[in-house]
Amino acid sequence: MPAPTQQHIELLGPAVLPFERRGFDRDLQDGEAIHFIEHLYDATDDGKPENVFEVNPETIELDPETGRYLWVITETGMHIILESTENEASARRKVCHTNITGGQPALMGGELWFGTDEKVYINFKSGRYSVGSTEEQQEVAFNYFKFVGYVEVLIIE
Repeated sequence: MPAPTQQHIELLGPAVLPFERRGFDRDLQDGEAIHFIEHLYDATDDGKPENVFEVNPETIELDPETGRYLWVITETGMHIILESTENEASARRKVCHTNITGGQPALMGGELWFGTDEKVYINFKSGRYSVGSTEEQQEVAFNYFKFVGYVEVLIIE
């Protein structure tokens, strides 16, 4: 299970608390700091969750909520969760990026779809653990997906 190397951590980091990179002065709301351990998939060793939700890549832009996973890279690895996982304690009624970390620091986060074409589609959209300000950080995150074994990765907006 390839956790991020020290070089990955230095290029992606530093690890930040939720909203820190965006400069938001906001506390986590009810339900946002619950750690959904039982629903997380450890994506640091490639592969897909046992009952993965795959989508037709042509429909991602038309219906981005269907089959959308959230991903977060921490100093110990990458974890994903199906965003439609119910979170009764949250006003959103579904999980968010901080439910992956329990509200703790992370290096970066975004959204992910598993395509029926065996490709993985990602973006860097996370209000809590947004990408740093440089394209280099996006490139490092993209390369980390490949480092853990996702060979066919495409970045989408």
